[in-house]
Amino acid sequence: MNEISPLEDPEAGVWAQVADASEVRAQPRSGEPFALAVKANIAVRGFRRSAGCRGLDLGPQEADAPVVAALREAGVVVVGITNMHELAFGITSNNAAFGPVRHPADPTRAAGGSSGGSAAAVARGDVPVALGTDTGGSVTIPASLCGVVGFRPSTGRWPGAGLVGLSWTRDTPGLFAPAVAEIDRLDTAITGGHDAGVPGTRPRLGIPAELVQELDPATAAAFSVSLDRWGDAVETVDLELGRVLDLTRAAEMAIVLWESHRLLADVAARALGRPLQEAFERLVESVASPDVRAVLEAELAHPVTAQEYARAQGEVARARTLYTNLLAEHGLDGLAFPGTPAPAPLLGKDETVEHLGGQVSTFGLYTRNTGQGTILGAPMLTLPAPVPVGGLPVGITVQGPRFGDRTLLALGRALEEVLVP
Repeated sequence: MNEISPLEDPEAGVWAQVADASEVRAQPRSGEPFALAVKANIAVRGFRRSAGCRGLDLGPQEADAPVVAALREAGVVVVGITNMHELAFGITSNNAAFGPVRHPADPTRAAGGSSGGSAAAVARGDVPVALGTDTGGSVTIPASLCGVVGFRPSTGRWPGAGLVGLSWTRDTPGLFAPAVAEIDRLDTAITGGHDAGVPGTRPRLGIPAELVQELDPATAAAFSVSLDRWGDAVETVDLELGRVLDLTRAAEMAIVLWESHRLLADVAARALGRPLQEAFERLVESVASPDVRAVLEAELAHPVTAQEYARAQGEVARARTLYTNLLAEHGLDGLAFPGTPAPAPLLGKDETVEHLGGQVSTFGLYTRNTGQGTILGAPMLTLPAPVPVGGLPVGITVQGPRFGDRTLLALGRALEEVLVP
């Protein structure tokens, strides 16, 4: 049986808490054990859960979140809790309370977020697999930027209890690993799913025009090389998402602001022993990261109305139907596009970043390709693309039909074999 050891020389900023030798030994074992890192907003028995916010430190947890419990049955031993963007409300993991998560290949750059610590821990080789969460791209983005495989399952397919989340419509746990095979195995452990073959003899993937425009030159080159390597093994179809994208973009912020207010107020009320609204206000006051605090203060000043939320939920329902119909109309097994329009940004660029000669919203740029899939509740698998030696990582995301996760993972294994020389 493999012996799991505590982490040696954990990178500052990547880890929020590290298990010592006695804490590692005390954990239950099942099967062949292996090390797991867990994002700081997921409950793990005996570890503190803070969601990267000192004002929301919930202390050592009494029980594992269901997704962690399921992974324990597969053999995981939790060796530490990873840092994240504060309250999961951002995409750089530049956390003012616990320190920034630095890019594993270039410490002047951000690892992405909000699950930046989990992606960086796998990219650094600290652990073979790490658990994160995803609301609007929080697995896809850091996987793309750090050069690891990231899997966001269909929303609702994995158990979501035991998380400090932002949206019951969009949130899901997700995984990072060096290769698809490990994620495939653990997905089966979590869901009890059965193997699925690659669809057809020649999978058809749609290339959405809106998600391959205005790319950083390095990202565009990596995507082009990936398509060339897939060659005749995949049939690609150029298309436009059109109305699907219009609806998902219209719904994104209303959904997350309405739902995050209620989810965060609930967890803050339990942590602080205060009424819901008072607890939420105290939580906002405790937030150290300026970009996160600005979003929450704006929600306090101008809350989403019930009418706006109802309209957004209608847009979600219509978008999901249109997406299903779009895949069927074109006979597609999924979509393929760059996970982010650009490689990792410099640290500190939380508000704006230079892109193609101009200043643009950092959050808007890096969630541009991911937001639609999270509203659709679709599974998204991100694979490292071939890049020149010394180049920053670029991720290619393959997005499947909702609840088509097993087929997507099988497809991902086949595509990965071609991308890796």
